[in-house]
Amino acid sequence: MSIETMAEDAEAAGRLIGYGFKPKTRPARDSAYAVLVKRYAEDPDFETLVTRYAEGMGLRVIAVTSRAGMVHTALPGSVFETRMDQYARHVRMRESREAERILYGLTHLAVAALAFPRPEDLADDGYQGKVRVSAVDQLVRSVCRVLAERVAESEESQDPPADAPELEKAWRAYERRPEVAPTKGGRPGASATRTLIGRALVHLVDRGMFIQGRPDSDDGEKIFAATHRYQLQVRELASTRAYEELTELGVLPPIAGTRTLRTTRAETLYD
Repeated sequence: MSIETMAEDAEAAGRLIGYGFKPKTRPARDSAYAVLVKRYAEDPDFETLVTRYAEGMGLRVIAVTSRAGMVHTALPGSVFETRMDQYARHVRMRESREAERILYGLTHLAVAALAFPRPEDLADDGYQGKVRVSAVDQLVRSVCRVLAERVAESEESQDPPADAPELEKAWRAYERRPEVAPTKGGRPGASATRTLIGRALVHLVDRGMFIQGRPDSDDGEKIFAATHRYQLQVRELASTRAYEELTELGVLPPIAGTRTLRTTRAETLYD
């Protein structure tokens, strides 16, 4: 292989990785993107090159599909890793303390669980999960109640876990906030939990993970539809210990730890 050919391949790999930073761009609407996705699916050498190139940049390739395109995530410590202060600015987080971070973490996990409530839904590429702010709020409040009960039980046994103070801060902070707190202008107040959830969902919309649909005709509440890109991300999330621990609280569907969540290479790369 000539140096020129190697350089062209490296450039092509870089372009494909670059598309991963454009979450709203789809191969179906970009012919050059579609060619690269097809090559990744059919050329093992190019797949290896893209994977290693991404790793060198501090990224891990989750999947490359004709529907979602290039989907990658930042490796720990990578320059591309989204830091809490960056996320806090985007969602206009009022507090930077650990309890606030836990609440946003629970919110995102609740969104994932509600979007794909059953293992078969998460494994089905044709399934499109949908969520509402009110449903996420109800689920997070259920999680907080369970955390509160666990803290209370540990206090009664006089053997509180090391992280009990932070868990207590989390559920107390959430329960103290109203679901909605309209301002004089009729808008939801910044301290309302549904405002917090709405901002988290808009954050996902901006990153091509959800599509914000029209309000429901019955109650006027907006419906957020998950994209295939988000589905691929949740498949990765479902294999992590954090998601498993949340399902063990007994308030989320038992998605984690199910082998059917993973698709085969052929299904994942080019569907």
